[in-house]
Amino acid sequence: MKMRNSVEPMLLADCKPREQCGVFAVYNYMGPGNAAIVTYLGLLALQHRGQESAGMAYASTSGIELVKGMGLVDQVFSRPTLDAVKASTILGHVRYSTTGSSNPYNAQPLVARTFDGKAMALAHNGNLTNTRHLHNRLLEEGQIFHTTSDTEIILALIFRYRRQGLLRAIEQTMQEIRGAYAAVLIDEDHLYAFRDPNGFRPLVIGKIDDTYYLASETAALDTVGASLVREVEPGEIVSIGPDGLISHSGKADVRKSLCIFEYVYFARPDSVISGSNVHQVRKAVGSLLAGRVKQTLDMIIPSPDSGVSAAMGLAEALKLPLEWAVHRNPYLGRTFIEPTQNERELAVRLKFNPIAGLVKGKKVAVVDDSLVRGTTARILTSLLRAAGAREVHLCIASPPYKNPCYYGIDIPVAADLAFSSEGLQILAEQIGADSITFAEPEDLYRALGHGSSDYCTACFSGEYPGLRARRRKVC
Repeated sequence: MKMRNSVEPMLLADCKPREQCGVFAVYNYMGPGNAAIVTYLGLLALQHRGQESAGMAYASTSGIELVKGMGLVDQVFSRPTLDAVKASTILGHVRYSTTGSSNPYNAQPLVARTFDGKAMALAHNGNLTNTRHLHNRLLEEGQIFHTTSDTEIILALIFRYRRQGLLRAIEQTMQEIRGAYAAVLIDEDHLYAFRDPNGFRPLVIGKIDDTYYLASETAALDTVGASLVREVEPGEIVSIGPDGLISHSGKADVRKSLCIFEYVYFARPDSVISGSNVHQVRKAVGSLLAGRVKQTLDMIIPSPDSGVSAAMGLAEALKLPLEWAVHRNPYLGRTFIEPTQNERELAVRLKFNPIAGLVKGKKVAVVDDSLVRGTTARILTSLLRAAGAREVHLCIASPPYKNPCYYGIDIPVAADLAFSSEGLQILAEQIGADSITFAEPEDLYRALGHGSSDYCTACFSGEYPGLRARRRKVC
């Protein structure tokens, strides 16, 4: 399920956890240009959430049409293609693979058609935890699958129950699927959005006049000039049609469990999730991390670009200079290489270069949002030492990764994670650093202004909402 055809996506895949997808949709667009260009801009704003494939589905006079392919948004869609789309309602998607391999047939949205030409298209962000059970059951009942994505399972169930009406079909489907999903569906007349009862993945509603938008992050709404209306609530179904937006409440007896790594790494710094700006949360965690740093330091260095917000908070709290002492090459070309460990390290060296004049003889702290395999931290430490740094300390603005994720994030199995139960000093030595300091879970909760009950922290704690009894042994 890893990207193997470029350095940059490979680095994201192997040095950081990967989010699965981003969703953007527009309903009843009447503004300048056309809806396809607006959707294109929205998907560009969500490109960080998925870089394997991109697609759009829209209603035309001949039914639901699709434009999708492998690659980045600007590689999949050309201006002539966008100009040719004559539709006011469009569903767009960018994808990383977690459930289902990285292949063209898994690119979303997915479409289901009836014998009389009617159709529906679905895109979703997340990961079902009962995929195998539902897949086997549907196969036994005669279902033919064309992809290996769990999105097709959701679509197949809705399609089966469609004669009850799409709203009831979605309700019935939500009773059968388990796990994380923030999904959007369109037919010829309506746009529907629905979110799992725990609310693992974000999904927001925006509006300009009579045009509605749905997006995985508020940054995409900002890009197209839409105002944030609110989030789709956990367990809620929203229908948008000629009568406007109608809310259909779902389960209310399940605790909210938004993935806390939306704040740590996945979301753009300019996005707002559950009322909290992502950059401000990360900066606040950095400030709190300052109270855990015991070393004497000369400067703070952000790991480009994921550690910038936390590094700002740490530097301010410690009253130390913040120096961009590691240059990140923004023009790293796409090359066809296999992600072996040696090539991962070569790619990181190509990506980063320290400024020796700033770090020579200095005690420096490198700040990053998280530590997964440790490849980037290991190479950055080595590069800084080679540039003359006297000491290199790592400050990580989140607790240690200890467990895999089952809710739509591609986090390696425990055996591949950098964290060691032997202790932080041993971990620091393995990476080559003088010390390593992690934020504690309570630092994240204080930065967010909420307790642990509002978030999924399984990657730290091993406590999986809805799967505790089943998954505890796995971890």
